[in-house]
Amino acid sequence: MNKHLLQGLIVGGVFAAVITWVAASDALGEGIGLALLASVVFGLAAGLCIGGLIAANFAMLELEEKEHQEAVAHRRTHAHA
Repeated sequence: MNKHLLQGLIVGGVFAAVITWVAASDALGEGIGLALLASVVFGLAAGLCIGGLIAANFAMLELEEKEHQEAVAHRRTHAHA
């Protein structure tokens, strides 16, 4: 697994955990029940969506860097020919 994808998964996972915790802590005042369950599920869904976008952003960054390196390497081979 490449460096940027791993970093994106870690940052996205932390973000998902924070969103889930905030949603659960808001509902904790209401007591343990369906409100807490709904808040946790909603927070987890929202966190996973945003975390997935963060991970995809890091993966796209890695892809752009790879394309840039290949373009530079390609230019250098033609300059020597």
